[in-house]
Amino acid sequence: ENLAIDLDFLNEGLWMDAPHAMLGKVTGSNISAIIPDYLKEKLYVDAEVVGEGRDVHDYFTETPLNDSVAQTLEELQVGGKVSGRLHLDIPLEEGLITHASGEVTLNNNSLLVKPLQSQLENISGKFRFNDGNLASDTLSANWFGQPLAVDFTTQEQPKNFLVNVGLGGDWLPAKLPGVPADVAKLLSGSANWQGKVAVQLPKNGKPDYKVDVTADLKKVSSHLPAPLDKTSGQALPMHVQVVGGLEAFTLSGSAGSNNTFNSQWLLQKEQVELARAIWQADSKKVPPLPEDKDLVLKLPALDGESWLALLAPEFTRVSAPFSSSAPPKIKGSASNVTLPPRLTLQTPQLLVGGQAWHQLTLLIEPLLTGTQVTAKGQEVDGSLLMAEHGPWRADINYLYYNPQWTTHEAQDPLAQAAVQEPETPSKISFRDWPALQLRCKSCWILGQNVGRINADLTPKGSVLALTNGLIEAGNGRANVSGEWQQDRNGDKTARNIALSGPKIDETISFFGLTTPIKDASFDINADVNWRGVPWQPQINTLNGTLKSRLGRGQLSDLGGGRAGQLLRLVSFDALLRKLQLDFSDTFSRDFAFDSIRGTANIKDGVMHTNDLVVDGLAADIAMSGNVDLAKRQIAMEAVITPEI
Repeated sequence: ENLAIDLDFLNEGLWMDAPHAMLGKVTGSNISAIIPDYLKEKLYVDAEVVGEGRDVHDYFTETPLNDSVAQTLEELQVGGKVSGRLHLDIPLEEGLITHASGEVTLNNNSLLVKPLQSQLENISGKFRFNDGNLASDTLSANWFGQPLAVDFTTQEQPKNFLVNVGLGGDWLPAKLPGVPADVAKLLSGSANWQGKVAVQLPKNGKPDYKVDVTADLKKVSSHLPAPLDKTSGQALPMHVQVVGGLEAFTLSGSAGSNNTFNSQWLLQKEQVELARAIWQADSKKVPPLPEDKDLVLKLPALDGESWLALLAPEFTRVSAPFSSSAPPKIKGSASNVTLPPRLTLQTPQLLVGGQAWHQLTLLIEPLLTGTQVTAKGQEVDGSLLMAEHGPWRADINYLYYNPQWTTHEAQDPLAQAAVQEPETPSKISFRDWPALQLRCKSCWILGQNVGRINADLTPKGSVLALTNGLIEAGNGRANVSGEWQQDRNGDKTARNIALSGPKIDETISFFGLTTPIKDASFDINADVNWRGVPWQPQINTLNGTLKSRLGRGQLSDLGGGRAGQLLRLVSFDALLRKLQLDFSDTFSRDFAFDSIRGTANIKDGVMHTNDLVVDGLAADIAMSGNVDLAKRQIAMEAVITPEI
């Protein structure tokens, strides 16, 4: 189009020159077309061209070069304005093939490698083409926001079209896409890496590709929790290999000398599915893929508390909660990544909740009604069903939970229970918690064997209600109900506890404690409330009532043993020691009784009673007075009436 041309007929040839012409939407300049010999039936065209990358592709699709140059530019799509030189060798005899060659200059362009759906930005440099065969110089570019050196070649074969890409960079891991901001703060240094990409595009069949990447993380420093902590200068070689096609690929490799991984990815239109994957520590051989759709992590010892604190904000990026039977998804920049429905974690030690859990295997898998988490290790054996609809249910066969608090007493709720200063409101919010049904057959809590535990927890706005609470241990039984309420004044806890059993000493000894009261049945009911969270009451805010009745038994020698932490919490052992009356002149060391009964009112941590009666065989004892649970002080009067 818009062609102004000078024609020069000379001897047996024709020379044509045009200063300017439009080749489709591409601008051509300094155009020369020569037929040097009519008998040889060849036309040679040379031109300088400038245009948008897409327009250059569209121009070649309208020429005999559609199956060569145009096809190449379809797989390697150049964006932005390009310039270059074009040489055409056009046979004038019908049926023969036109050949094209030339050079293209890129200046701050983009390049989409279509088979990999990956785009390079700010690419500058030159490449040459000879029909469908391309070869580039080393180009400079940006990939994922970081500088990159890239070169590529293409080769047209009778049955295949080959694309080879070389990559290299020295990248900052902290700036990689998808790295959470809190994680990036703990990374410094750069990683030198090189990659090779080989793409095969058969003329009949589906494309396939192979990617090899090697990296050296020696200059990287990481302050992430173990096992991803690393000092600068410590060698950490990495190798990644990708093999696949347009529908799926496998990604495998190694990290360091003893970590290997393998995975399978399925490619869909707007979604990438991680179908199966495994990461294995202490292994030098790439592990086989899991048989089912499963993400298997065989890791070294983990500091779970540090990882949870670090990654907690990122959990909000998971679009499908674990309580859903749908596969969890992580939203990426261009497409959604769907994770395997099953997750298996194996570790020799997981530190979480103030305790080390040893030889632990965690399994997360979908069920028709929700998602089930199964935990099995030295300290736990049980499962949690996270239902899509209705309450969650925890069925625990065995649990040993004995968190080791630091030496700082502020970490220990037992040490803080008697603190009288008002506590700041807890940061826990249960407004969005699911209802939970807990069933534990054998539980050890804080080093004590508490036996069987049942509990139903139901959040209702700002209130967390406890119903059907049950503890069965040492022939004793405790029925518990109550509420944990949060308001502008902080936390408030209310509890109703009914204790009963045939022998109080057997029940207490089950917890490793001793009591001077022997062989007596017991029926005790406490209806109390306090300011503070359930596990850390402010004793000076304790209010409520206490009713007790003990059946026939005896008070034996009170000199031995000591109560445990929980009983010391309310100075119960101190009270019993104060009640150790010496009737040795009149009675034996064991004081038999038919019953002990009484009621008490508690206000601001002070318990008052005026009807505590011991119906003894040798004497009756009537007691009244106060017990200050916060200050651990007792002021009681006892009236003793001997049996004559």
